[in-house]
Amino acid sequence: MGLTRLFTTSSKGWLGPAKCLSAALLAAAFSGACASPPASFAQDSDLEIRPLPQEDDVIVLQSDQLPGVRLTADVLYRLLVAEFAAQRGGFQPAADTSLELARFTGDPRLAQRAVEFYMLVGNYRGALSAVNAWRVIDPGNEEAQSMRLALMAAIGQTGGLVDALVEHVDARSDKTEALAQVMGILARMKDREEALQIITDVIDQSGQTGTMSAFMATADLAEAAQNYELAFEQASKALALDPGSEDAAMRVLDYGVPVDAQKAIAAARQFARSHPQARRLRLMLAGQMAEQGAIDEAFDELRLMSAEFPEDFDLLFIRAQFAFQMGRLDDASLLLSEFIEVQSQREDAMSAGATDATAALTDAYTLMSSIAERQGQHDRAVEWLGWIEDPTAMYSARLRQAKIRGDQGRVDEAVRMIDAAHPLDQDEQLIGVLTLTQILRQDGRIDQAIERLREADNQIPDSVEIKYELGMLLERKDDILGMERYLRQVIALDPGYAHAYNALGYTLADRGDRLGEALQLVTQAHQILPDDPYILDSLGWVKYRQGDLEQARRYLEQAYNMRPESEIAAHLGEVLWELGQQEAARAIWQEGLQINSQDPVLIETIQRYGADS
Repeated sequence: MGLTRLFTTSSKGWLGPAKCLSAALLAAAFSGACASPPASFAQDSDLEIRPLPQEDDVIVLQSDQLPGVRLTADVLYRLLVAEFAAQRGGFQPAADTSLELARFTGDPRLAQRAVEFYMLVGNYRGALSAVNAWRVIDPGNEEAQSMRLALMAAIGQTGGLVDALVEHVDARSDKTEALAQVMGILARMKDREEALQIITDVIDQSGQTGTMSAFMATADLAEAAQNYELAFEQASKALALDPGSEDAAMRVLDYGVPVDAQKAIAAARQFARSHPQARRLRLMLAGQMAEQGAIDEAFDELRLMSAEFPEDFDLLFIRAQFAFQMGRLDDASLLLSEFIEVQSQREDAMSAGATDATAALTDAYTLMSSIAERQGQHDRAVEWLGWIEDPTAMYSARLRQAKIRGDQGRVDEAVRMIDAAHPLDQDEQLIGVLTLTQILRQDGRIDQAIERLREADNQIPDSVEIKYELGMLLERKDDILGMERYLRQVIALDPGYAHAYNALGYTLADRGDRLGEALQLVTQAHQILPDDPYILDSLGWVKYRQGDLEQARRYLEQAYNMRPESEIAAHLGEVLWELGQQEAARAIWQEGLQINSQDPVLIETIQRYGADS
């Protein structure tokens, strides 16, 4: 549980493993039972009233032992402060208080609680301090040890990590599982090359050199470090050690293609012929052959699999998907027709819920609709979606039908279809209103879209998606105050919503207003999503508006290299022109026109500089 739980804690689940502690204490507080521990807590934890330890005492527990804790007014008050802070989203002060209490009371559950609170705010160093306190209190706790190793890796605190990991492997009889745990820990490291060196040292010092687990672990971390030659070599050694391992064969194929695609595919083919049951490997092989341009050979492999396993009906659908992706629409349609016939027979022969045929048919009808749409048969596409009977998929199907009608220009019909559909829950309702808004926006019905969004905002007042969309549409109506109001509501509801900071900052900069605040907003967005090209574009544009042309050029070039889009080309070209690099600006603008010759921002920029002649 340790590693998985450590990195999957969510803010919705803050009443986690220590809830028996906090819930009992809260109950005691509101019932006036502050003088002694509540009965349920005492029974579960064998608490006894005894004097508090001195500040310099170190409480050390035996495995599964819990301390005796006297519930003084001060202890109870701080517990309540931590819990109420967490309820209000104040996880950092909740963590600090929980850690302080853990050290004072010697209760390992409070230390674990502190770890979880620190993780919720991304404070890995604080979490490591809490884990270290947990280990001092309960030195035999394996979860605390696993968390400590994972956190050391996550924050790059690698001094002593090799020794700790070797000790971890040595202490376990199942070395395969132990190395898998080590892999999970090292996968958290940002420096992949250092992680590769650490696994190499751990394998060597723990005496696991030459084992299957060692080859596989090294191959995986080498691939993550983009050392494809080593990854291919280690995977090949693993397969040589266990010629029947499908996992090893898949690594040989996956890691070998960047090194020697022909050799890797040949090895996979050889494995597939001698191990025809290796379904995952053979599907991967077909995909790799297609990527290498061997389309017919890829189809042949899938067709051979179907012939060898006629009862594997899923292969029909996989082949249809593959044909669709490769543009062989007629082949895809024929395969789906066969799949639909088989699944319809299964559905008729079995009682409701006894088979997955209904879900399979939903997937088939959806893909059939996509084929018809790509062939320009829009009415047929809508008809296929109408066959869907799965209650959990019907609303989504109606939305897809409406989207097709909207793309046809039959917007009023699309609106009626969405209004007549019945969402199962609020999530579907949200998707519905956003789909409706998109259809209206594409048809230029901005006022109608805003009206629908305002209605939805009243019904779902905590939706950041609705408020963000409202803000964007109000900006198109030149209602900057309205846009700012909604975007600031988004930020208040979700401080990590980077695109709200970005949109507001970019708009302010584009209008030349409050440039300092604009930079602050876009910088905040950049801190949340440092590799987002649109945010980098905004950073460059703010810098340009502030007169910092060189810094603007650097940001915009980075954005354009990551995502060459017409509007980014417009911005980059303008900065280059102002830097006196007119020919470079013209070249970028021409590239932008090739991407999207109708982009209004790009066209206006070129005309403004007289570069359209």
